[in-house]
Amino acid sequence: MTGKKLFLIGLCFLLLTACSGRSAGNPVLATVNGDSVTLEDFRAQSAFMGLGGDPMLLIPEMRAQVLEAIIKRWLLLQEADKLKIQLSVTELNYHETMLRQGLEDNEFEKRLIEQGIIYEQWREILRQGILAHKSMEMLAAPKVHISSEEVKDYFEEHKEEFAQPEQVLAQHALFSSLPQARAVADLMRQGKDLRQAADEAKIHLNEETEPTWLSRGYIPESMEKVIFSLHPGEVAGPVRSDYGFHVVRVLAKNPPLDPDLAHAAEEIQRILSEEAKTKLAADLLSQLRSQAKVWMDSHFIESGQME
Repeated sequence: MTGKKLFLIGLCFLLLTACSGRSAGNPVLATVNGDSVTLEDFRAQSAFMGLGGDPMLLIPEMRAQVLEAIIKRWLLLQEADKLKIQLSVTELNYHETMLRQGLEDNEFEKRLIEQGIIYEQWREILRQGILAHKSMEMLAAPKVHISSEEVKDYFEEHKEEFAQPEQVLAQHALFSSLPQARAVADLMRQGKDLRQAADEAKIHLNEETEPTWLSRGYIPESMEKVIFSLHPGEVAGPVRSDYGFHVVRVLAKNPPLDPDLAHAAEEIQRILSEEAKTKLAADLLSQLRSQAKVWMDSHFIESGQME
């Protein structure tokens, strides 16, 4: 174990009293059905939310919001405990990897400390948050029922959103100079692939050359006219723009398609299900909150200090 890890674990012990935060030096700010929310819980949650760990620096409304975030999460965790809903390490690791965005341990932990929270605290709040969300989803999902009539009505109201404009599958490269673009375009017209043409012309491409589907209405008009006039296999360029000189090869074309309920039904079902689950989850949380025995330290909310 590295010295830094030992330091962080030690720091966690000092700050959190073995990460439990239930000591006499860690005052209780709220209770949720008998479970205590402590000052350290508040500090960790506040830092996790990007607000820093000092309650004195927050206005009363912010302190109340941080406490409410903890209370609502714990209400869902209590439900998860009743229903024996669990979160696997694999699930937690997946979400952590997504949030870390490739940052190495040292850099990530440094950023957390700058934010006022250590890694162990951050991971535990992340675990609780994901488990709470999973519990809410599992409680709401069985109550979601979308009828064929609802799908049809949504389609009629949003029909234009399901129309598919004309599309082309194209390879594209942007060059800073006209001679470079012309050399690559000439080789492509001889049958070379874009990457092969650039390599033969000894020109380095700074972008990916994988084919991309392009739709009308999403690219500059001058480029759109050129690209959509091409037949599959044809090359256009050099085409001048404000960014440089473009070379494009069209590989395939799809004609515009009118909206079709059969093709749109699955996506509409997903949209309506997500909307229904969101509403049911909000109602569930509101119900849990209204039925819970919750106490909050009003003096702390107003002043940021304990009596």
